[in-house]
Amino acid sequence: MAYGSRVDDTLSASAIRGAEASRVLDVVEGYFGARGVATRRTPSTSGGSEVRVFESCGDWTTVLWPPYFLPRDVAVGLNLSRELHTVVSAMSSVQGEGWSHTLIGCGTLLDRFHSYPAALAWDAEDDLLALARDWSGDPSLVARIFGVEEGRIRRHFCQACPDARDHPGRDPWGFIALWAALGVTYPEGRVAPYAVLEVDRCWQRLSA
Repeated sequence: MAYGSRVDDTLSASAIRGAEASRVLDVVEGYFGARGVATRRTPSTSGGSEVRVFESCGDWTTVLWPPYFLPRDVAVGLNLSRELHTVVSAMSSVQGEGWSHTLIGCGTLLDRFHSYPAALAWDAEDDLLALARDWSGDPSLVARIFGVEEGRIRRHFCQACPDARDHPGRDPWGFIALWAALGVTYPEGRVAPYAVLEVDRCWQRLSA
C-alpha cells in the first residue's frame, strides 16, 4: 500500500517541528480522547477514519489526517503546537479548489494562505478580494519562522483568480512543493507509518 498516496478528493496533513513521533502520537490520542472520541492503535491501514503518524524526517514529524478532516486539522494543529510548545505547519488540499497552508506557533495562528481563495466563498455575496487578502500569506514571516531564504518560497504564494483554469494555484498538490522548499517531506510512496490510529467515526461531529 502507498501510505501517503494521492487518492482522496480532500487531504490534510500536518508537520510538527522538533517533536518525536511518539510524543506527537500521545498528544493526538489525548486530543481525541478529551473530546469523547475513541481511538485504537492498529498495525495496518484500511483507508477509513485513520490518523497516520510518520517518523521524524529531519526536524519534522508529519501526520496525515482522515479524508475530509479539514478544517479540524487546524484545531488539532493548534492543540499540538500549544502542548508541544512548537511550530506546526498545517496543509490541506481539495480537488479542483487548490490548497492552503496554516502556520501555527505555540498555540497561536501566525499565518494563512490559500492558493485559490474563490473556493472559500460560500455564495455570490462574498467579497472575493477580501478573501484573497485575508488568505494571501506572508512569505517573509514564514521564511523567518522556518529559517529559510524568502526567495526560496515566495513563488509558492501565488493565488489563482476565479476564472483561472490551468493556473498552478488550482493544483491541489501544490503544497508539496512549498513543504519541500521549507524542508518538510510529504510522506508519499511506500513509507510505512510509525503508528496508525483508527478513529471512531463520531469525529465527524467534532466542531472545528
